Amino acid sequence: MAELVIRNARLVLPEGIVRGELSVEKGRIHEIAVSGLEKGDKEINAKDKIVIPGVIDACVHFYTKKSSHREDFHSCSIAAAAGGITTIIVTPLDKTTQTTRTVQNLVRAGRKNSIIDFAIYASGMGSEFTENASKIASLGVRSFRVSTEGIDDIEHKALEELMNTVKLLGGIIVTDVGSDGTIHGKIRELRKHGRKDPLAHVDTRPSEAEEEDVKEIMEGVKHTKCKLHISSVTTRRTCEIISDSKKKKLKVSTGTCPHFLIFTKKDMTKFGPFLKVDPPLRTDEDRLALWNALSTGTIDIVTSDHIPIPREEKEEGWKNIWGAPAGIPGVETLLPLILRKGTAMGRLTLENVVNILCTKPAQIFGFYPRKGVISKGSDADLVMIDLRQETTVTARKFHSKIDWTPYEGLKLKGIPTMTISRGTILMEDGEVVGKSKRGQFLAA
Repeated sequence: MAELVIRNARLVLPEGIVRGELSVEKGRIHEIAVSGLEKGDKEINAKDKIVIPGVIDACVHFYTKKSSHREDFHSCSIAAAAGGITTIIVTPLDKTTQTTRTVQNLVRAGRKNSIIDFAIYASGMGSEFTENASKIASLGVRSFRVSTEGIDDIEHKALEELMNTVKLLGGIIVTDVGSDGTIHGKIRELRKHGRKDPLAHVDTRPSEAEEEDVKEIMEGVKHTKCKLHISSVTTRRTCEIISDSKKKKLKVSTGTCPHFLIFTKKDMTKFGPFLKVDPPLRTDEDRLALWNALSTGTIDIVTSDHIPIPREEKEEGWKNIWGAPAGIPGVETLLPLILRKGTAMGRLTLENVVNILCTKPAQIFGFYPRKGVISKGSDADLVMIDLRQETTVTARKFHSKIDWTPYEGLKLKGIPTMTISRGTILMEDGEVVGKSKRGQFLAA
């Protein structure tokens, strides 16, 4: 007898949306059928709701010991499960993961505290990159996050050497873009002229800097054949460069975030430091280009880029934008926002949403087909969605430790009503019931 059977569901499968049912045994999908599955130990009547694979958020930040009062593995994973996310890829904000020791410590913390599965980025790689990279890869971490500042400080030749190392390890380099040298020069210039208003942050990070960085990095990918993922694409021109690179069969994938799809730099006049993000918000033309790039596959995935900055630290930016940290919380709203602004508005199909939030992240970072798809033998990571249900975003209902959101008051249509991880129900009707010490580390 199956451990779990879900009936009367609209399953989003690789071949399309199918009305049917599925069974789960030992945490994996055992059978998928139109009807006729034997009774399970536990039965769930989906009542014609949509069922998709568990969402994979490939860019999540929180704190370990230093500032865990802001957000930690436990609270972040609870918030993720509440939003339909069953896997996260983590970069801690208060430490790097550039040695085997720091990676092992983070894995232990995840296994102890996370209620969902997780993977880790190697980050903060310095001059000993080559030596440490091979050791880190042996632990199952093959995604190497390199900051814009790191790329900007080394010569193009050194960047290609780094790419060659990662290629030999069967890994992928993950980076943001936007010339760090340009940014520091702009900040000095604006401060000299007394600028400290919220839009000054945008003015220090011109779209041209992002586009030039992408061109340079693409040359390295062309020469080394290394896999590269650009985590936050923000401009129309960058989308065009990426599209051209993909046509040339370069091994590049890209992501963006809900805030770039919803807000523009004009919104900073209202939200100020609460919309200070890196890279910054762009124009409405850029925003519309991102939606088009998602629908065509030029942009592969959407991530929350969850950064839990306390309200009081953000408030400092009203007086002086340079004093406010960049970043916004977003792990709990990722799926609902894409459903509301993508599917409900006709920009994306449900199949697009599954590709963007589930399948492509699993493929890019080495979890497919264990994750990211409803298929026989895959992990039973599932999210039930009620496309008719409406709600209004309010931070007081969040499971995160952060008590604010720039989406406050936004009306949503399409809500995750159940989150299942490896056959275990973690969230039902907004209540998180999953417990710690069940999250598994995903070696890629």
